[in-house]
Amino acid sequence: MNMEEFLNSPILDCHIHYPHPAQMQNLVQICDTLKIDRFNIVCTPDRSRLSLVPDALHLKAHHPQRVFVFGGLDISAYFRAPQQVGTLFADSLDLLTTAGCDGIKMIEGKPDMRKMLPIPPFDSAVFAPYWEKMARTQVPLLFHVNDPEEFWDAARIPDWAMQRGWFYGDGTFINNESQYAEIFHVLSRNPTLKVIFAHFFFFSAQLPRLAELLDRYPTVYVDLTPGIEMYRNFSASIEKTREFFIKYQDRILFGTDIGARALLTNPQTDIELTESRERVTLIRNCLENPGEYTLQPGSGFLFGRQEAPFRGLGLPEAVLHKIYHQNFEKIVSPTPRPLNPLLIAGMCAQIETMIQVLGSSQPGVPGDPSVVREIKSYFESIA
Repeated sequence: MNMEEFLNSPILDCHIHYPHPAQMQNLVQICDTLKIDRFNIVCTPDRSRLSLVPDALHLKAHHPQRVFVFGGLDISAYFRAPQQVGTLFADSLDLLTTAGCDGIKMIEGKPDMRKMLPIPPFDSAVFAPYWEKMARTQVPLLFHVNDPEEFWDAARIPDWAMQRGWFYGDGTFINNESQYAEIFHVLSRNPTLKVIFAHFFFFSAQLPRLAELLDRYPTVYVDLTPGIEMYRNFSASIEKTREFFIKYQDRILFGTDIGARALLTNPQTDIELTESRERVTLIRNCLENPGEYTLQPGSGFLFGRQEAPFRGLGLPEAVLHKIYHQNFEKIVSPTPRPLNPLLIAGMCAQIETMIQVLGSSQPGVPGDPSVVREIKSYFESIA
């Protein structure tokens, strides 16, 4: 399906990954082709480069009216000062937002990240200063918590997820309900926290439970970034899903996960137009198409084999405009924050030093300061 066949609406993608500055022109061209007018880069940790925030701010510098950035937290704090992470993260909010970040991205709730990093319980006293400041300042957070519930069930987990090591039912990963309980405690203590839960909070098969959460906390939102299971669950209960989308039309955001494949592939690959198109087509068909639709076999990263057709919601245009761009504009801003080049250059210098320190202290972990060094030079030149 061509993009021209969909509703002519501005599109603001709240959930795109940007794995490397070498992908700048490619990503922009893909977004042009797919009619994505503006987009939000969500920054996740990188094993060899620690932070991808400088990359995203560098992209934003070249497209300041088009690119939003949700910066990632400094994960070295989990190792350096595990009993002070909440205070350190709270202090870092001012730096990130003043530098030009429009919000915060946390991947720490993904179960394999909880296993890999020494992350304290989210509802522990250690984290409290961070949540309190996030709620007080109303800095928006895009938070990945858990994964599809079938990833804890050996009989239900898809083959592709098992192959990626995402089976969490062996007792060595956090239980999904335990992690939900932590998040519910955080919200009960910080009820004005402005948070967008990625991937529909993995509640696409539990809409009444998600409705209860949205009713209780008016600054909680969800995005539509696949998980393919989300769209299977929507199709299986299409009328109730449509009722949910109509009722909560102000709380749902468009997101695709474009760039995830390039980010997660080792060695990294280019962001692909075909795979990106399939993501956009899946989501827009779900929202706009009142009937059945299908996917191209094997074209979507982490989609698996999808032979049976999906069913669409056929939402009204006014609802589509909210999901496509207006909700993000209301929650975050219609326009990206300005950048502070001098502050970004200083941030790059700190990351460069930290890469060198961690590289020397953790044998086998190859540190790569080359990219952040180049970005530092760029921002020094325009400061």
